[in-house]
Amino acid sequence: MHILTIFAAVCLSLLAVAAPAHAQGPNYSVTAHAVTGGTPGAGASYLGPLMGQTSVDAQHDPAGVTWAHYYTQILYSDAGAFAWTDLGSLSSHVSAEAQRVDATNFPGAVSANTTNRFQDRFVVASDTLPKNTPVTLTFRAALSVEWDGSGLYDGRAACNVQVGASSATPKWSAAWNKAEVEAESLLVVVKTTVGATLWISGRLDTSAYASFMAPGPLYGGEMAIDASCQTPLVDATPGVHLVTESGFDYATLQ
Repeated sequence: MHILTIFAAVCLSLLAVAAPAHAQGPNYSVTAHAVTGGTPGAGASYLGPLMGQTSVDAQHDPAGVTWAHYYTQILYSDAGAFAWTDLGSLSSHVSAEAQRVDATNFPGAVSANTTNRFQDRFVVASDTLPKNTPVTLTFRAALSVEWDGSGLYDGRAACNVQVGASSATPKWSAAWNKAEVEAESLLVVVKTTVGATLWISGRLDTSAYASFMAPGPLYGGEMAIDASCQTPLVDATPGVHLVTESGFDYATLQ
């Protein structure tokens, strides 16, 4: 029995040596969500996170429709949501329309929302600087928005960029009863060292709302938004470059 036990242990040891190691999965991914609401045919498209992929898009765009609310209230509504995600570059289009045809009672608003996200990981590398040398990386969180609204409209967009422990979140908004908060670009300054491994991620959230009615009375609204969120590497300590797991070069976004 003792000899058999030793023989079994040797066999298991040989099998462990011969068995191939499991390769680690990729750490980069992309996600895209598109959602419509407040209208017949409303729904959603959810894609991701898709590990090891560099781009994805999602859309939900039901046809505009005239419909009855509580049987006798006739309304028209339309909404569309589109999200496009690439590593380092996020964009979206959302639109909403709410109109009274023949109604005195109303639901809330027609809405369209998107969420895009990517994440990646990189090593801070240098051919001239020794490991653990302090260095600085500067990324930009660049939010850009084009929009059009009339009547009872409300829209928002937010771009969040995080690199290691540093982050920035520029925001935009506009509404029929509020002044526009304009989109802007913010810097993400990262203090790190040669040889460090850091995560980078970007997220864009966009929403558009059109209301059927507001006290006054005011009726109907339209809103359309095109938004983008870019995450370029705009500066780095001389002699430093990034080796990303995805192979994407964030400096090319400048």
